[in-house]
Amino acid sequence: MYKETYKTALAGYETFWERTNTARPVLNMSYRLPIGEHYPAPASVNQQWLDEEYRAGAYRHTIANSGYLAEGVPMIFTNLGPGCFSACIGGKFTLAPNTVWFEHEPVVEDWENPPQIKLEEDSEMWQHMLRMQKYYASQPDIGFSMADLGGIMDIVASLRTTEPLLCDLYDYPDEVREFSVRVKDLWLDAFDQQCETLRRADVPYNSWMNIPSAKPWYPLQCDFCYMISPKQFEKFVLPELVDQVNHMPRSIYHLDGVGEVPHLDMLLDIDGLTGIQWVPGAGNAPLWSEKWFDMYRKIQDKKKNLVLLGGLSEGDMAGAERLIKSLDPTGVFISCGFSSREKAEEMLENIEKWQA
Repeated sequence: MYKETYKTALAGYETFWERTNTARPVLNMSYRLPIGEHYPAPASVNQQWLDEEYRAGAYRHTIANSGYLAEGVPMIFTNLGPGCFSACIGGKFTLAPNTVWFEHEPVVEDWENPPQIKLEEDSEMWQHMLRMQKYYASQPDIGFSMADLGGIMDIVASLRTTEPLLCDLYDYPDEVREFSVRVKDLWLDAFDQQCETLRRADVPYNSWMNIPSAKPWYPLQCDFCYMISPKQFEKFVLPELVDQVNHMPRSIYHLDGVGEVPHLDMLLDIDGLTGIQWVPGAGNAPLWSEKWFDMYRKIQDKKKNLVLLGGLSEGDMAGAERLIKSLDPTGVFISCGFSSREKAEEMLENIEKWQA
């Protein structure tokens, strides 16, 4: 069954985590099979997001119409929106066809009297998360992940709203720091509970990145830092990131867009951080562009792992060759999807040839 396949694949992924894959990158390669009938569209956004049986059925349909090569393995992501933890500590959420929105009217209205937040285990979002994962765990053919809890300052921004928070960094810096520490402490508790859920289900630790691990890990992030200076990053973001890194055996930072690159040096100096996942962002050169090769070398020179999701394209074999030849494969993970098994096999054969 898929859950057993998922666990069997773990050995290959451990070579990524332990930096012992010296022949080629660890590759999650998938390809499309001829699709029969399409899975029925959801009857509502509630069914789309909150009906665990519908979502499991859609997952099984996707797997039935997909194939996998190298370390490729399917996984169902417990997706309740990016940063769903804000809705577990007092925030609200709104379901939409393409995402879940968390930033509405502020929960934090007055820094002179901020709310005493706590993990509300009876909240609608937390209960949705547990119910969904309990159902997945009961299915022998499903490997699943923890939810996307979000980044600490991103959660603070959801509870305060973004524009006021940017001003608060100047007007109420101590209050923002104190509040973010409280959010971080609650986040660590939620993370531990999510890890325990996966452990009890006897599946590897995993997240939306789909990099199975024998040890707990999480993709750390701070989308909010796109809008602040390195000095502000050091004061308002870095301390909680370091605490998160020190709390877990493994961690990958989700470096999302060119606006976050000014903070990269500080990230690379976090001793326990396992690696960096790079996302160029809309309108920028693709992951296989030479524009990013110096940054990849900087990351690898610091002995950090490198994650490139969607890092290869069957439509640009020359670009794929340049990328693969520019990298030390050690500690590199690349995921990529292909239109057919033949295209996937061609790419795999070429990768092995380019790094021979």
